[in-house]
Amino acid sequence: MLLLFDVDGVLVHSRAYHLGLQQTVAYFSRRMGVGEHTLTQAEIDLFEAQAVTVEWESSAICVAALLIERLQARREASRPQAAQTIEGFWEALDELAAEPCVIPRPDFAALARRVGDLALAAPNGAKPSRLALELFQADLAGTPWAEAARPLLHRLLADCYDVDASPTHQVVQNFALGHHGYQASYGLPAHFASPALLETADTPLLGPEWRSRLLAGRAAGRLHCALYTARPSRPPVEVADDLRGYTPEAELALQLVGLPADLPIIAFGKLEWAARQVGRTAMDVVKPSPVQALAAIAAARTGRERAALEAALTVEQGGPLPELYHLCQGEAVHVFEDSASSLRAAARAVALLNAHGLGLTLVRHGVAPAGSPKRPTLAQAADVVHADINAGLAHILG
Repeated sequence: MLLLFDVDGVLVHSRAYHLGLQQTVAYFSRRMGVGEHTLTQAEIDLFEAQAVTVEWESSAICVAALLIERLQARREASRPQAAQTIEGFWEALDELAAEPCVIPRPDFAALARRVGDLALAAPNGAKPSRLALELFQADLAGTPWAEAARPLLHRLLADCYDVDASPTHQVVQNFALGHHGYQASYGLPAHFASPALLETADTPLLGPEWRSRLLAGRAAGRLHCALYTARPSRPPVEVADDLRGYTPEAELALQLVGLPADLPIIAFGKLEWAARQVGRTAMDVVKPSPVQALAAIAAARTGRERAALEAALTVEQGGPLPELYHLCQGEAVHVFEDSASSLRAAARAVALLNAHGLGLTLVRHGVAPAGSPKRPTLAQAADVVHADINAGLAHILG
């Protein structure tokens, strides 16, 4: 039996990322001279229910909405300094902040629904941030602010997974890692002093009884587990590359939950490393792309992260089935997720493998507490929805 676990909202109560998202939007609100606007927890939950599950994306989308309101409030439709570089973006914000004003608070809930609808209708793997960029540009077409907004929106939304290019990515990570961790990980100057929210705000959701059951099943060879998360991470464990830009956020979650360090992780840093080897970007292969689920299935069964990533890319590109997938023949794959789009990605991965005759069965477990706005969306993609990970494990392990 193969068990794939998302981290945030499943194994870990991810208050750090939600706090970081709220603080990031508030930071940019202040930086552009419009006071302290940010999201509520209900709005964050709605973004996640609408398949906008990565804070690098949701922060950029929300800051872009604030920026549009700010540009519309200018007394003249003058053009802030074009953000052809990230330094130019910050200079443009300084220009806006020199004329502080009051703006209406953006309707973040309506924005989440609009972007989510686009994401559901878009081709597999389309990123919400790119869809939001097209949406905002269409909304602004023909307005006096369109020209001023274009380079700023592009800077926010075109490359929000790239810490060197994205201002919101930088600020999210400054809050998540703290200023010392940010500087050490990226070699960039911190924007401000802050503690590491990942060390102060997260709590485990996996109970000790079910952790013990997982570990016993894994030791007996009955259960094969992997983390399946978009969290940043180190490269594959078999790789001794330069670690600049790789932050051990998935590894910190593993430690927080009390799972062993040798449990395979297929997370953002692993995918980023693998994508670079073939001239692609992590955005191409992170969920909702099926590549991440393909790699997680192989890694869970074999414990080999690098080989699993390479095998996943081969399958996605239509190549012959790599040998290590034959070890998965006939397995039941259980995926525990709080995101409907990630469950759909797992289904696409299993379909690709079954086209090679592996005979896998897939059970999609949605995880969200009662009353969560995620539950209706999860119910459409999951075979069963649980209140928490412990209930999910009880469902399959008895």
